[in-house]
Amino acid sequence: MSLRLRLVATLGITLVLLWGIMAAWLMRDVSTQIERSLDQRLAQSAHMVAGLLRNVPAAALGDSNDPSVIPSPGGVACRVSSLRGQVIAGTHPELNDVLKADAEGYSYRDHNGQRWRVYTLVDDDKRITVADRIRERESLLSQVRRAAFYPFLLALVGSLVALWWGVARGLAPLSRLQRRLSGRDHGDLSPLPVRGLPSEIRPLIDGFNTLLGRTERMLEMEQRFTDDAAHELRTPLTAIRTHLQIADRVEGDRRREAMQQAEAGVERLTRTLDQLLMLARMESEEMARGKLEPVAIKEALEAAMNETASRDRCRVNGAETEWRAEVSGALLVTALRNLLENAMRHGEPGGPIDIDIHADADMLSIDIANRGDTIPPDRLARLSERFLRGNHPQGSGLGLSIVEAIVIRAGGRMTMVSGNGVGLRVTLQFPVIKSER
Repeated sequence: MSLRLRLVATLGITLVLLWGIMAAWLMRDVSTQIERSLDQRLAQSAHMVAGLLRNVPAAALGDSNDPSVIPSPGGVACRVSSLRGQVIAGTHPELNDVLKADAEGYSYRDHNGQRWRVYTLVDDDKRITVADRIRERESLLSQVRRAAFYPFLLALVGSLVALWWGVARGLAPLSRLQRRLSGRDHGDLSPLPVRGLPSEIRPLIDGFNTLLGRTERMLEMEQRFTDDAAHELRTPLTAIRTHLQIADRVEGDRRREAMQQAEAGVERLTRTLDQLLMLARMESEEMARGKLEPVAIKEALEAAMNETASRDRCRVNGAETEWRAEVSGALLVTALRNLLENAMRHGEPGGPIDIDIHADADMLSIDIANRGDTIPPDRLARLSERFLRGNHPQGSGLGLSIVEAIVIRAGGRMTMVSGNGVGLRVTLQFPVIKSER
């Protein structure tokens, strides 16, 4: 069922029920008021007759043996009698069972299958009884109901039409939005405009625009990964193929040398692919959504030094602490490993790598510095760009990019300085989640 039909059906049924209850209540009240008014008319008629009789001589009313007969319409009857039951005057002699003397007040009586409403008034020595037929009352009530029904029906139909028009007009922005979406190009991921939309729909459109933005970013990252892979893997693949072709044509030492070069190319290609995949996972927040399993900084540093075989060159200060950073242990080890590899490749050959760890109540800082030539400021500002290599031929140019991505995902910061005998000093700052001595 469409939203428009659902709204119209729900509101229409509610409207009909409310109008029906109101009409039933109104008709019941009208019936009660008409019944009360007609009863008052009966009482007023009796009092009017009593007033007239006070001005009529007693001799003119006749006696009990010759009561006066007064003409009257068929639906109204009246009788005047003495308190002893003698009929003095009246209408409809045949309605004796309806107009017979009785106690003062209102009552119902039946005659030949017809029901009458009767009122009896005692005035001095006379009893006045008036009656009208219930059928006439019902006829009057039916006329009132018919007079009220047609305006009610017209108002109800008009309300339903207005309801349909109002719902259609209220949902018009959704229709326009649907047409706009249908007319879009399949590659158009630009945000939908929210201007002119009802406030109830804006959160939905805002959420949809957020989804479009995330989809666009994911597609951009996918395209970037594809472009990076195609750009970066073309050279090692060409070199591997060249070395394999040379090895196929020569023998002896030249063959072994060509195979070694091809193997080195495969290793470089493998490392580049691993780094690209790591960076893609970081950008897509796949690892950031995983379970946070922090480790002590000294454990992460031990693992990174073991993986890079750099323990003999590292001079560590502050690793005995039990500070833990708000980052997954695996990612912290990856960041430290990349920095140590970078220091070993681009620093002074065989030179020391200084590692300083310190923390306060909020942040954990890790400084990794190597000796070497000063890096120019313009190049230093671009070191974390992808595929920006130094002079080492085996680098992929992705190490610092991955480190920066890990730090940013953890809510930290990475800074780099060079000069005064320091080739490159990289400072990583992570939020602290636990500190123990």
